[in-house]
Parts: sequence; C-alpha cells; structure tokens
Amino acid sequence: MQQFEKWMIHDTMYRGSSEQSFSQGLSCGFLDKSGKTEDVSNEHYDRLAMVYVLRGSGGYQDSQGYQCELHAGDVFFRFPDRSHSSHIEADSQWHECFVSLRSEWYHIFQELELIRPDQVRLPMGIAEEIPTRIHGLMDLMRAADTPTETSSLEFEIAALIRRVLASAQANRYADTPHADLLKRAREIIRTQAALKCSIETLLAELGLSYSRLRSLFRAAYNISPGEFRIQVRIENACSLLETTDLPIKKIADQLGYADAFSFSKQFKQRVALSPQQFRSR
Repeated sequence: MQQFEKWMIHDTMYRGSSEQSFSQGLSCGFLDKSGKTEDVSNEHYDRLAMVYVLRGSGGYQDSQGYQCELHAGDVFFRFPDRSHSSHIEADSQWHECFVSLRSEWYHIFQELELIRPDQVRLPMGIAEEIPTRIHGLMDLMRAADTPTETSSLEFEIAALIRRVLASAQANRYADTPHADLLKRAREIIRTQAALKCSIETLLAELGLSYSRLRSLFRAAYNISPGEFRIQVRIENACSLLETTDLPIKKIADQLGYADAFSFSKQFKQRVALSPQQFRSR
C-alpha cells in the first residue's frame, strides 16, 4: 500500500521488567521481512501480540485449528493460549508493525468481550493510525526506563489494542442494512429498560421478528437484547444504591422488576452482593 511507504522502516524496541521474565515484557516496532517465506513455526508466546500487515501476503495457523490468509491491511494476533505458525508468500515483500504486552491483557480483553479466541484476524484496511501510534510508542519506550514509566507505557499499548478491537467490532455491522436498526434497538433498551413488559414487546416497533433481531443483536454485540436490558437495569441499580436512600422495594419498582425479591436475586447473581450489601460496603 503506497500510503504506508513512509513506514517501511526496520526498527524495534523492547522493555523488560525486574519483576517479570523478559518474555512478559513490552515490545513494539516495524519489521521488514522481505525475502522470507517461513516467519514463525509452531511457536508459543507468553504474551499478547498484535501485528498489522503493511505490505505482503501470507497465512496463519494455530494449535486450536484456526487458519486464515493474511494480506496488507490485516491485523492478526498471536494469542498466549496456543502455539502458532505463520508463513510469507515469496516475493510479497512482507512488512509489518507490531506491539506486544503481558499475557494477562488477553484475558482482560476476553472478560470485556472485546476479543474472542477465534478472532485472530481483523481486516482493517488502510488504518494509518496504527503505524502512527506504534511509531509514537517507540519514542515513548526509548524514554521509559523506570518501572513507573514502563507501567504507563503498558497502558498506552493496551489502549491501542483496545481501540483496534473496538473499531473492528463497531465496523462489523456498520455497512449492513441492519446497522441503524441495531443502534435503535440499543437506544430503546437503554432508555426504556424499566418498562414492565417483555423484551419482545419492547422491541416490537422495529418491525423485525424477535428471533431474527436477537440473532443480529448477538452477532453484532456478543450479547442478547434480554441480557443487555438486564445489564442496563443492574447499572442503574448500582447508581441508585450509591446516590439515593430509596428503599430496595422502591428501586426494584423503578427498574421494572415485579418485586424486591426478583430484583435482589438478579442483582446478587450479577454483582455477587445483595443490594443492601452493595449499598453498605
């Protein structure tokens, strides 16, 4: 891609920690792998790495059976829970930029539902922000030679990965006929979560069968409409418990629950505390 010509450099930075093995350190940079055909062969990284292909083509496969082709404009990950291999097509002039950080971040991104174990490749296309940010991270890493500075840098790298993951998730349905409908569904649930009616009735105005809407919603956001409404109700409950002295029964009624028992049961399932314990903690 001609847009990336200025990033055809060969430079990397690594930063370790006195408290961790070097394999758990931070790294970022640009790699020119022109002329190579075998890149990585059945290797396991004890960290989460994100690679953005600036030029070239090749392929990826791992010990969990996932395999895919790779082309310029693709982001792919090297996950810490598997061994993986990647190859480069001859004469494709492969060039990449990358970042990596501790393996714990892989599990954090999973818990945040930003990353899935089968989500190895993201077709990002031309995303100049990625090499620009990585080049900036290299400058920061050169200056980060204390534990405090290294810690701050780690969050900067994590923020870049999160931004890429969130962008890919948001764009997944952005150009589909259902993008506006799904956005409207979220708005309805967010603003009317307290209505005492079924989720099917709540979303009936969208003119799509609930089974179809549920399928589209889950595919786009990794959560069903019903689960999303529960999430909104619990979020609102936490706010009311922290900022008001309303009785539990009154809060349950305001949030659309049939009674205080139903509310308290669902709240404890999600928060691991009863509403009263949450309020008095």
